[in-house]
Order: sequence, then C-alpha cells, then structure tokens
Amino acid sequence: SGGGRCNVLHDTSKPVTDILNGYPRGKKELNGLFHKHFSPTDAERWFRERGVDLKTEGDGRMFPVTDSSQTIIDSIMGAAREHGVQIQTRQKVTSVAAIANGDDADDSDGNGR
Repeated sequence: SGGGRCNVLHDTSKPVTDILNGYPRGKKELNGLFHKHFSPTDAERWFRERGVDLKTEGDGRMFPVTDSSQTIIDSIMGAAREHGVQIQTRQKVTSVAAIANGDDADDSDGNGR
C-alpha cells in the first residue's frame, strides 16, 4: 500500500485506541493483536532494529524514509533468511499449526517448514 512506498504503520505516538478507530471493520480483532502479541510500537522497533528508518507524514501514515516498498520487502526477507524460513510459492496451504518449542514443522508432504 502507499503507491509503491509501503504505508507500513500508522503514527505510533498515538494511543492504540486512536489507531484502531481508523479500522471500523476488524477493530476488535486488531485490538486483541495489538495488546497481546505485536503492538504498533513493537513493529516500529522491529523495523528500526533491522536498519529501516521510518518517517511519519502529516496524516499519520508511516513510510520508510527511502519511500520505497523494496526497503520493507528486503527487511522482511532478510529476517526470514536469518531465521531459516523457507519461502515456497505456488503451494497449497493445507493446515497451519503453532510450534511451541521452535522445532521444524512439516507440511502434509513432509517437505519442510
């Protein structure tokens, strides 16, 4: 989103309730995620720790300072490689399961993560 610049977050200096008000559909689901798992501030920190500087525009949208979505793609793909994530395209997802201890997960064909 963001016309190729990647509108990655919304102004993290605002309270989560203000951010959620911008999402009338899905507000309840996002609220749970923001408070239990990965808040907007956590996401901002995650990107910054990976060398992605972000800027906040007047309307609250946050973009990489490069104004290029490739910056975000590169940071996510780099983190995936660093953690041994295998990216498989043109594959059918038959199930999703949480792995509590980080052991390898196999798909139904036994082909890896």
